[in-house]
Amino acid sequence: MSLSTKQLKRVLDKDEWDLMARTRSHAIGDVPDADLRDLASGLRGRRDKARDIARRQRREIRGKVAPQGAAAASDDSGTKAKADALTVALKRVGAEQTRRAEKLRQPSQRSLARKAMAMKMRKEALKRPATRTPDEGMQPIVNRRAAPSGALEHAGQHPAMQRAKFAR
Repeated sequence: MSLSTKQLKRVLDKDEWDLMARTRSHAIGDVPDADLRDLASGLRGRRDKARDIARRQRREIRGKVAPQGAAAASDDSGTKAKADALTVALKRVGAEQTRRAEKLRQPSQRSLARKAMAMKMRKEALKRPATRTPDEGMQPIVNRRAAPSGALEHAGQHPAMQRAKFAR
């Protein structure tokens, strides 16, 4: 379940809110790579701390461990919400790092154009044999068993004219 900005500000402290704000979609694209790594490590440390505190609070609620403070914890929902919010921010940073790595692996337009030009030059360098004539199109193959041209016209036309009862 995602939290609203108002709920996030209530759950996170000032430093954590500043880290979280840098991971928002409009701001994360402007963060340099080195700062992105630092941001991820800072978020990871704070998330781990919040997760550990939430685990300790759950153990206090169950009575498995002595209370850390004056009284035993009665609820861990705030600390759990903090850990969840920091986890979501950490996932956004990881996704941005993956996106940037994929972008670096893609070939540039310049290298693709050079590759296409090299392929074109190689194709032009290959000489076709003189026996091929691509500009003349297909060459007919004469059927030697067929009757000479015009020999069957009258014989083929005669039955059609008789069926129609008039000349075409």
